[in-house]
Amino acid sequence: MSTEVSNWPEWLVDVTDNLVIRQFTAKDVNDYYALVHCLPKEYLPELYDLSFEEFSEHLAAYIEYQYGFYGYGNFGVFLSADRPSPNADIEELISISDRSSVLIGLVGLKNGSDSKIGELSYGILPKYRRRGYAFEATRSVMEYGLECGFASFEARIKSDNTASLNLASKLELTILPI
Repeated sequence: MSTEVSNWPEWLVDVTDNLVIRQFTAKDVNDYYALVHCLPKEYLPELYDLSFEEFSEHLAAYIEYQYGFYGYGNFGVFLSADRPSPNADIEELISISDRSSVLIGLVGLKNGSDSKIGELSYGILPKYRRRGYAFEATRSVMEYGLECGFASFEARIKSDNTASLNLASKLELTILPI
């Protein structure tokens, strides 16, 4: 959606019918910290063992340096407070984003095995799985990744993670076994 609306804010990846996908902010620290500890430890091992204070410091640096330099990284996936109207303007989309506070997961985008390949990761809280949210959010981040200059995408997935393997196949990602 970001290419369809003028004056698109750099922190907002997408507003879909069901979700808001955006950069994390300092106000998200409590929910993001809780999310990290609801996902398997191996998903974000560098964050899992941090104290809350260390996590807060990490997030502040991440916002400044990761988003500031690359423009991409881990994005929060929030339930959308409303469906955008078919011809939504940027003010409506920002308003929906501002009112969408239920963090249900994240999608990560980083440099992959080649400079034109983006590596994706995704995690949705168990109670929100099997509703298409991971597909919807990851597809939006892929579109965003194309705007960032990536030509294709890959994901590292354990061979026994059937749900992630199926999602990666549906999104036509190159699968890198772990």
